[in-house]
Amino acid sequence: MNRRRSLSVLAGASAACLVGSGCRGARQVEVSRWSGVLFNSDVDMAVHGLPAREAEALIKRCVEEMQRLEGLFSLYLPDSSLCQLNREGELVDPPAELVDLVSKSLLVAERSGGAFDPTIQPYWTWLRETVETTGRVDPDEQARWLDKVDYRKVGCSEQEMRFGQSGMALSLNGVAQGWITDRASEILRAGGARHCLVNLGEFYALGGQPSGEDWVVGLRGLKGEKVSLRDRALAVSSGAGLYFGTGSGKNHIIDPRTGDCVEARKVVAVTAREAWLADALSTACSVLRENEARALIGQWEEVELFIHRMPA
Repeated sequence: MNRRRSLSVLAGASAACLVGSGCRGARQVEVSRWSGVLFNSDVDMAVHGLPAREAEALIKRCVEEMQRLEGLFSLYLPDSSLCQLNREGELVDPPAELVDLVSKSLLVAERSGGAFDPTIQPYWTWLRETVETTGRVDPDEQARWLDKVDYRKVGCSEQEMRFGQSGMALSLNGVAQGWITDRASEILRAGGARHCLVNLGEFYALGGQPSGEDWVVGLRGLKGEKVSLRDRALAVSSGAGLYFGTGSGKNHIIDPRTGDCVEARKVVAVTAREAWLADALSTACSVLRENEARALIGQWEEVELFIHRMPA
């Protein structure tokens, strides 16, 4: 499937729903829904309380912007700006959006002492391929690939982006979906939407529900654990989201400082005013001890951290 084409309206966008604690006495509020695919993940959004025509126009603008930004940040579209940078090791006159996203990533990398590092991509790819083919991790090879991970060797300016070592590459998967979530939310807010729940890999609650209540998001795999949101973003990270190979014990969240995978049962949820920040911090806090994680989030205002463990 062409992933850019898959970013289209897949569900009806002019349904109506009842908002309130129960059906009796609840007022009827129109809701326009959209679902699609972004960065190979199922995504959706719901706009409540706007006439269908206005909501559908706003959703269309969001989809077009998401398609454009995916064309900059994707690891899988060969003509994306990120793929060009990774392939050539430098990018002259990079798009402003890419500069902003990489700059934000490098800021979190610095403040976390490398617990979050967007240059993890070559090591991540090597580890996955190794586990899924041979099942054996050679320590010497591991050290060689881990040597390519170092956010301090990334040059980022409005004029040029450049790697300071051959074989380096960036992955923005730990922050790009949050950045795009923020952009979509800005479009909705500017267009007059006041009650929306956006899920583009990270959640953003624009306002509250039309009933006046907060939006409530359950945490998958944790029975009864929920997070209330109003004008805030939520990002959740867990190693259990993707395993390499079968029964290998290796998962997709890696400590860039050591190359080790995190404890898969650990679930980290972060809420913040901006989805990009919640996205990056949830990844960083997944590899940090709890006291270190709380010290990290303390470097930003209005950030909340929740750490859970899935049942064995």
